[in-house]
Order: sequence, then C-alpha cells, then structure tokens
Amino acid sequence: MNPVNILVVEDEFIVAMDIQNRLRKFGYTVLGLADSGEEAIKRAADDSLDLVLMDIHLKGKMDGVEAAQIIHNIFNIPVIYLTANADESTLNRAKGTEPFGYILKPFKEKELKFTIEITLSKHRTEKKLKQNEQWLTTVLKSIGDAVITSDASGTVTFMNPIAEVLTGWNYSDAFGKEATEVFNIAPEKTRTIIENSSVTQVLELGVTINLPEQTILIAKNGTEIPIDDSIAPIKDENGNITGAVFVFQDITERKQILEALARRQQEFKALVENAPDIISRFNTQLRYVYVNPVIENITGISSETFIGKTNAELNLPEEFCRICDRKLQQVFQTKQETEFECTLAIASQTRHYHTRLVPELTSDGSVYFVLSISRNITALKLAEAQLIHDAFHDILTGLPNRALFMERLERALMLAKRRADYTFAVLFLDLDRFKVVNDSLGHMIGDQLLTALASRLESCLRVGDTVARIGGDEFTILLDNLKTINDVTSVVERIHQALTSAFQLSGYEVFTTVSIGIALSKGSYNLPEELLRDADIAMYRAKALGKARHEIFDSTMYAQVTKLLELEMDLRRAVERQEFQVYYQPIVLLETCKIIGFEALVRWQHPQHGLVPPDNFIPLAEETGLIIPIGYWVLGEACRQMRAWQIQFPTDPPLTISVNLSTKQFLQPDLIEQINRTIQETGLEARNLKLEITESVLMENIQSATLMLLQLQEMNIQLHLDDFGIGYSSLSYLHRFPSKALKIDRSFITKIGANGENLEIVQAIVTLAQGLNIDVIAEGVETLEQLAQLRAMKCKYAQGYFFSKPVDSKSIETLIASGIQPR
Repeated sequence: MNPVNILVVEDEFIVAMDIQNRLRKFGYTVLGLADSGEEAIKRAADDSLDLVLMDIHLKGKMDGVEAAQIIHNIFNIPVIYLTANADESTLNRAKGTEPFGYILKPFKEKELKFTIEITLSKHRTEKKLKQNEQWLTTVLKSIGDAVITSDASGTVTFMNPIAEVLTGWNYSDAFGKEATEVFNIAPEKTRTIIENSSVTQVLELGVTINLPEQTILIAKNGTEIPIDDSIAPIKDENGNITGAVFVFQDITERKQILEALARRQQEFKALVENAPDIISRFNTQLRYVYVNPVIENITGISSETFIGKTNAELNLPEEFCRICDRKLQQVFQTKQETEFECTLAIASQTRHYHTRLVPELTSDGSVYFVLSISRNITALKLAEAQLIHDAFHDILTGLPNRALFMERLERALMLAKRRADYTFAVLFLDLDRFKVVNDSLGHMIGDQLLTALASRLESCLRVGDTVARIGGDEFTILLDNLKTINDVTSVVERIHQALTSAFQLSGYEVFTTVSIGIALSKGSYNLPEELLRDADIAMYRAKALGKARHEIFDSTMYAQVTKLLELEMDLRRAVERQEFQVYYQPIVLLETCKIIGFEALVRWQHPQHGLVPPDNFIPLAEETGLIIPIGYWVLGEACRQMRAWQIQFPTDPPLTISVNLSTKQFLQPDLIEQINRTIQETGLEARNLKLEITESVLMENIQSATLMLLQLQEMNIQLHLDDFGIGYSSLSYLHRFPSKALKIDRSFITKIGANGENLEIVQAIVTLAQGLNIDVIAEGVETLEQLAQLRAMKCKYAQGYFFSKPVDSKSIETLIASGIQPR
C-alpha cells in the first residue's frame, strides 16, 4: 500500500509538532509543517500530497480558508480544517471551499484518524468518479452517433460535438433548453413537427422509443437531415427516471446507398426480365427456381409453369434435357463454371444456344443454386456455316472453289493409291474468247455467262462428280470412279453439245465454246497439284490446236511445257544480260534498186543455243510482257545505228530506219515519252524514224489507236501498216489512220511469180494505196519474176531476200558502200 503524504498547516508550533507525532504514530508520512497560507501553497506545489490539515487562523495575510480554496482548486488536494473556534462568517467561507471535514481542537486520536481515513476514502471515490465522468464524456464526444441528454424535466444537460453539428446548436446555447426545441424532428413525408409526446412518454413510462423510418431532423438553420433515432430513459440505481438520452445519426449517405441499391435492383430486375437471353436458376434437384419471361416466346410455356419443374417434366426435347442435366450435375459436383452449346428444336424451329452455368456458393462452400445464362447463337451458327460455305465455294456461281476441289481431288488420289480398281479423271476447262464477251458486252454479261455456264456444266455430270470454278473463266471437273475411258469422253461430248445452243443474257444472244484438257489418274501422281497441272497443259494444247475441242494429257506435252518454261527463264536472263542483236534488212526503191532505208529486226544470241530465230521467242516475249523492254532496246539501238550511218554515209534524202511496235508496246501509256527520249538521246531526226504497226494493233481499240497515231504524226514520225491484207476490216478503216505507207504481207508476194496467183489482190492493194496517196512496200521479194510483176504494178518500194537477207550492222555498212545493182 502506498504511503499517505500529509501537510500540516498550523501557526502554533507545539500544536503542529503534536499533530505530526500522532500522524506518524498512525503510519502517515508528514511531508512538512507550515504556519502560513503562502507557505502551504508553496509546499502543495512542490510536494506530492494526499491530504492537507489546515488551521483556519494562520500567520501572514492569507488565512487557512483562502489557502484551502487555492489548494483545492489548483491542486485538487483534499483539505480538513483544524479549528478551536470561528465566527459564523468564517465558517460560511470555509463551507464554500468544499472541505472534506472539520476537526475541533482539542481532538482525540481516534477522531483524527477516523476523519483522515474518511476523507481519503471520499477523495479517492470522487477522483474515480471524475475520471469515469471524464472518460464517459470523452467517449460520447468521440463516437460517431449524436448524443443529447436531458434531465427529468426534459431540459438539455449534455450534447456531444456530433449532436452540435447535426442540430446546429452549440452546447452552451442548448444547455438548459427544452430538448424538443433543440431536437426538432418531423416525418419526411408530412414535414409536420413531432411534439414532445415521445420525450414525455420516455420520461413518464420509462420505455425506449425508436422513431419511425423516414424521420428528418430540422436543424437550427432549417436544414433537413434524414436520421435514425432512439430515445431511452436514464435511471438511477433505484430505478428512478432521472432523464433521457437521445441517440441519433445522419443516415443521408446510407439512405443514398439504399436508394441506389433499390434502383440497381430495379434496373437489374428490368434487365433480367427483358433480356433476350434465357436466364434461369436451378436448385440441387435440377428444378427451376427462376426463369425470365423470354422463355415463353421460345417454348410457348409461361415462366410460372417452369418453377419447381425439371426440363424433362416440361416435356422439352430429350437431347436438350440430357445435355443440360448432365452439365448442371457437373457444376453442382465440381463447383466450377462451365460453358457449352446445345440445340433446342421446338415447333419445327431449331435454335442454337451458348449456355454458361455459374455455381452460387453458400458460406460453407457448397453449391445451393446454379445460375444459367443461355444466349441464342443461331444467327452466328448460320453465319459460320455461310462463312465455311463461302470459304469453299465460288461467290459468283455457287460452285466449289479451288480449295474444295483440291481437297476432293486429294481424297480421290489417296483412294486411288489404296484401290487398284479405282480410277478418276481431272478436266480443266477454259472459255474460248471470253475476253471478247467481257470487253464488248461488259463484265455484268460476262458474269451472267459464267453463272449460266456453271449450270450447264452441272447438268452434264454424273452423280458424284464435282465441277468447280477456280478463277476467271477457268473451271475444273473431277470425274469420280470411272469404269472406262468412255465415261470421260461421254461427259466431254455432253459438255460440247450443251454449248452448241446460245445463252440468252439480258437480251443478248451469246455463243461460246470451251477448250478442255484431260488428265487421267493412271500414272505416278503423288500430289493433286500435279494432276491439275497436267490437265491445264492439255487444255492449252487444245486451245493451240483450234479451241472448242479437248485433249488428253501425255508426257510429250509436259516436256514441251517444260521446254517453254526454260525458254522463258532464258529470255528473262537475256533481257538482263542484253543478249540481243539488231539485224537490218534494206528497203529499196524498185525503180533504181537504191537503198532508201532499213527495217530493224531483233535476233537473240543465246549463250548455249546460238542465234535463236525470232519466231522461236517473239510470241513468248509477247505473252510474258518481255517484248516491252526488248522493243524499247531495239528502238534505241536502231535509232543510234541509223544516226551513225547517216553521218558515215550521207545521202539525200537521208537513210531511214523502220522499227516494229508490238501490241503491248503500243498500249503503254509512256510510249510517246519513250520515243521522244530515244530521239533526243540518239540525235536521229523524227522524220527519219518509221514505226511499223500491224492491223490487229489498230483494230483492238480504234479510237485510242487513232489518237496515239495522231500524236506520233505530230512528232513528224512516219507510220506504216505492217502485214497489210491479212487482217479483218482493214479496207473500211484504212482512210481513218494517218499512215504514210503500207507493207503488203509476204504471203501475197510469194505467189505472184510465173503462175500469177494473187496478182489481182496485190494489184488491188497497190491501186487502193495510190488512190489514197499512200506508199506501198512489198515484203518477201525473192525472185526476179516477183520484182518484174511489182514494177509492172508500179509498186514503189520492196524488201526481201532478192535484195538482201537481214544481216548485222557490219554487213550493212559493206552493202551501203557497194550498193545494190539494178536488174
């Protein structure tokens, strides 16, 4: 037990010593003696005192009452007065200091000890009560709820800070006011102030009252705050009501959350109820506990009917029930989500659904419901099927495309390897002159022709055969499970026969034929592409042999194609390496045999095969487009050489050079630019350049060809019509083209010898040209008789082996120097 420290304040020293001795005898500690109030206050500030024994009459200006007041107020130390007598006013002053006791001198020891113990006990109790009160006040001020207390009469005795904020009242202003004046409440709907009946009921009956929901607190400034509130009685230890406590809180945020939650629930309900997906819940017995109304539109059964039933009890399709129930059981057992697709066929309508099953878990982790969300993916499935169909079928004709054809061809090839008795054939078809239809009637008619042709081809096939469009105007046919070669020829003949009748297309009557290549499965084929390749080769052989026919592939065709491919590769390298040479054939004036110019003719000096004749590579160059760079090179080289000869062998008029323009070269948009650049770079005058163009070049596009020729004429470049007489409609268009000369094809000249064949035709051409003021050049003059006939017809110019075959530039220089002797 801690010692009790006591200060004795007594102005009579003997009495003070006596008290000190007695106190020590009782076991108390006397920290000192003081004989004045000033000294007592000083000792109280310096020492840790538990009790002061204070005489009222002391030395100095301050008596014991005044000193006790200061010690009690400042240091909270209990004081017991020691006095022998005092007047009434002094005693009244002493009472005001709230002393813990009085001891009249003289006193007995027991009285002294008893008073001290009572005082210490009382002080400890009061101190504890104050601590409890301070703790309770701190708690009330710190809690989140607002608290107001009243006494038994209903006046405010306490308010914590939260209550001050919500009511708008300061505690100092509210203290002593009627609680109902500070705590002003009303129903939210009516806003009618609730009178003090609730407070009166609590104070009179001692019951706790909870205010109704949607109650608002009307603050001092008129602000309305939704609150949650209760009023409870305060009772003493005997159960007597001593007041009331109001506990309330601002529920604005909670109310907003609840309102938002209610809105969300309403929104969620609206979403679920109006969702296009089937949303349902199943219990552990696989029975419906909920399904949204869309189910009625799908099944014709109301959503209420579903509740409490299984899929089977609702007579839904057996396969649908089996799949769904198995998946539901899986989720209940594994507690894991799952997804699956299923088909629901009701009332002759089949729908495809993607379903997601989600387990709803209890607190112990078990599944008590499964949520099912089923989305209609019928449109997606149809789109997927359409995409798959489109991926393997031609959009225009609806036939299988290359991918599907090659897949079926590969299956047939694998089957042929397994079965020795299984044979099939591949047909490769290409429309003859389809470009003419497209160019003349338009692509729309061309597309209609392809679609109609596809239909006719299908009608010619046997059951199990496949016809496909693999691009443009190319079709392929897989003839499956052939018995004899007659099966193939029968189909091919039916196709040719089916195309003998015209196609009626948007008012146009269109005829067409096909060239067909055939590859039989009998052979060492390992890849489907090899069969298609050989059928393609055979088709090109059929085209080369006159079109509208069919050819069966053999090994010699492949060898020829391979040789042609090798030639193409060599030709491409020849362009890069400039392996070409220009040969020149003189053009002479028939009257004197004087050389007036030359025709430039290209030759290919192959590094392995030597000099390659133009007939062997010019058609391939035309087909591959290599004729364009070759033609420009020949143009530049010929112009350069001619300018050199003009300087070396000046004549009047100057020598001229004739250069052939191919069809593809003539159609190049930069032709004029290229010719102009060549003339500038070589220094050759434009009037000394003659461009030879065949009739076919002009007839493909008369309007654009005429425009191009006029541009060349403006450049002072002469234009010659080459191979005249072998084209079509040449005479009717001859006057429209600004040509200076025409060259009669050698096929006419070679037959006007001794027997005079073609003599009238050549004479007619010469006469026509003269009438149009156009010069004539006869090609292919090889005999004296031909020369004589041409002179008789007054043909002005000629070229041919009779004068000189095409030779290199060095040989030409010798020929120019020596000249051609007249005959």
